[in-house]
Amino acid sequence: MTQAEASLSLREQFDLVEERIVRMQELMTDAQVQISSGLWKWGQKGGAPIADVNVWSVPGMTSDNSYYLNIGRSIRPEGATGAKADLDPMIAYFEQQGWKTEFVTLELEGVFGPDYLVRADTGDGYLVSWEVQANGYYNMEVISKTFWGDSSDLQAAVSDRIPKEARDIEESVPGVYVPFPDWDDPLVSAPDLLDHSGKGE
Repeated sequence: MTQAEASLSLREQFDLVEERIVRMQELMTDAQVQISSGLWKWGQKGGAPIADVNVWSVPGMTSDNSYYLNIGRSIRPEGATGAKADLDPMIAYFEQQGWKTEFVTLELEGVFGPDYLVRADTGDGYLVSWEVQANGYYNMEVISKTFWGDSSDLQAAVSDRIPKEARDIEESVPGVYVPFPDWDDPLVSAPDLLDHSGKGE
């Protein structure tokens, strides 16, 4: 994750995004199956870069010269009430991986709660989080650090090559994702890969 990446060709940046998304998909799948191999709703679909910065950005990064990646899935287990103990499978998994883990209590005024979240830094540029909510909706997220890159052109280079049918999935078992396109794929209309799931409603 160096500023030199911003000077790479668009094709080279495209290939880096693919490598990073594949890694995030592996992390998401491995985390999901600790909880359930059943159906999960898709939130942030995770098929393309997000032209923006996040908490891992460094001085000089802006939405024009950097991006991050995000994949989100949610599930509502039968009888779930946001019990703190429902974090335990992920805590055990994170510890097994040797990842640095943080626990957070989320108390939001005027809503069910408190909610609980555990997250882990994988050590190679990604954060995996598991949130249990009092309303019964539980959320898994994998988010990347911020990377240097020509964010708008890179976002278009990926998104414009993803056909409509590949982005219409709203739920799936673990291991199913928006396929990352090939550079030689034809350009199609840009898909909306952002999160419109109403996560946590």
